Amino acid sequence: MLEFNVKNQIISRADSFDVVADSKGYLKATFAFTEEWSGDIIAIFGNGSEYYSVILAEGMCTVPWEVIKAPFFTVSAVCGDRITANAVKVNVEKSGFVEGKTPKEPTPDVYTQVLSMAKQPYIGENGNWYVWDAENKAFADSGTKAMGYTPKKGEDYWTDADKVEIKAYVDEAILGGAW
Repeated sequence: MLEFNVKNQIISRADSFDVVADSKGYLKATFAFTEEWSGDIIAIFGNGSEYYSVILAEGMCTVPWEVIKAPFFTVSAVCGDRITANAVKVNVEKSGFVEGKTPKEPTPDVYTQVLSMAKQPYIGENGNWYVWDAENKAFADSGTKAMGYTPKKGEDYWTDADKVEIKAYVDEAILGGAW
């Protein structure tokens, strides 16, 4: 939260809050005024070319998102017949948000990375299928003879439905915040 002190007509920052660009409805500002500031007090936020006025409620307001752009915005106040304050600069760091753009998955995407970690079964020297044991991180003898055996869909290899289920699990883990 941004904190400002207004003594007579001089406004100053009273916090060390770092502001990052492009937030909406998040950044709040609170003001403390000397006694001559009474009645409806309006905070004025500017970005150099446009200004936005916000009536303070109990000395507090939400900063208009339109001004929260790098490299800075300004804050001032006015009240009564026209008590004004100077403008103070609030530095703003660039954000990683890009308007209208959806971030692309890294190459390769997470789904491909998970699939690449799965090892394909093979036939061992003893004629049995060897399958990847993720817990022990090694291939293990399945005890199933490869000769004359027809692999079973969904048991011995991943079906398209299995892949969809795995992708949904991975997406939930990532988007659900488990990672």
